Amino acid sequence: MKAEFKIFCKNIRLTSEQRKDAKTKYRGVIKKLHDSYYDCECNGNTQYLFGSNKTETDVRPIMNGQDIDVLFKIPQETYDKFDQHIGNGQSALLQEVKTFLDEKYTSTEAIKAWGKIVLVKFSDNKHNVEVLPALEQDDGAFLIPNTEDGGSWEEFDPRKQVKKFLASNDKTDGLTAELTRMLKTWVKNTSSLNYQSYALLEDVIAFLKTEFKTGTSYDEYATAIKNFLGYKKSRCNSSQKSHLQTAYDRAVKAIEYMDDNKPKEASIEWRKIFGESMFPKVQTNPATECATKRSIVSPVAPWCK
Repeated sequence: MKAEFKIFCKNIRLTSEQRKDAKTKYRGVIKKLHDSYYDCECNGNTQYLFGSNKTETDVRPIMNGQDIDVLFKIPQETYDKFDQHIGNGQSALLQEVKTFLDEKYTSTEAIKAWGKIVLVKFSDNKHNVEVLPALEQDDGAFLIPNTEDGGSWEEFDPRKQVKKFLASNDKTDGLTAELTRMLKTWVKNTSSLNYQSYALLEDVIAFLKTEFKTGTSYDEYATAIKNFLGYKKSRCNSSQKSHLQTAYDRAVKAIEYMDDNKPKEASIEWRKIFGESMFPKVQTNPATECATKRSIVSPVAPWCK
């Protein structure tokens, strides 16, 4: 099913309009914060994009809760002020960031601050922005606020995560990103499955260290999906077990249909895994040799014998 997987992988990639929308959203958030904390012109140096948008593993359709992760680099004096704050300085920092964003985004559904981030929630089927205020360290890592348990600062190194992804994606000739996108589509199509994107990406990278180490072609994507599901179901927690087993069984059945030259039935199984709107449907199976012979009642030329 080379053609079907090729179409499927194209179907789940963000469109150019969606990528443009994402860029407009997070750049607007960062510019507002930059202008609120700095006197110099905003040139992108006070932001660091990470997560699915950075690795280009975000997928369609865009759904509620699909966020762009971006880090805003706060000045040292801002960190010092909230580090010395009486009470939960980390919570106070998030509230200040929220207040600045409230000045610009007056028509959004909500701006919320909790945990470690401030969420700017836009209209349905559009990207939201999760902004993480952070102090950049000399080694390239960051100190980020955690408002829980009275407040604290935690070290966070998104550059290390991105570097790890890029190394794997380069070794596998793009399969790391491609497999991650396909599996994210499965997660989206499995509403009761809790499988965070960062954990999924880590699992894909680990899996590709054992199989398909240099990548593979569309012809083998079915096997790559099946083998990952088998790999993960032997390492998952109990809440994920049944979902992985169901998807694995469907992938096995789909491959059996493919081996029997029944792409129509195979596509039905893949659509159960990935969703009917994403994976293409095969309308008919190719005619078999026996069926072709039965259709010839009386050969009329030597080449028909």
